[in-house]
Amino acid sequence: MMKPDFTKMTRKELKKYILSHPTDDEAIRELFINRRNPNVQVFPYPNNMPYAEIEAMLKSKLNLDP
Repeated sequence: MMKPDFTKMTRKELKKYILSHPTDDEAIRELFINRRNPNVQVFPYPNNMPYAEIEAMLKSKLNLDP
């Protein structure tokens, strides 16, 4: 069986393929390594913040507080 040409697939097609073939390292590499955006904004983890404070912040941002 021939593998599809991942470079010609759209991002949506590639994601669909990976969902049905989760062990295909070549497809995963194409999506997450070859197509990564080097200009994406990075949000680093606040290492100096206690876990409880981070959890409270995330809950408030996601409106999970009762």
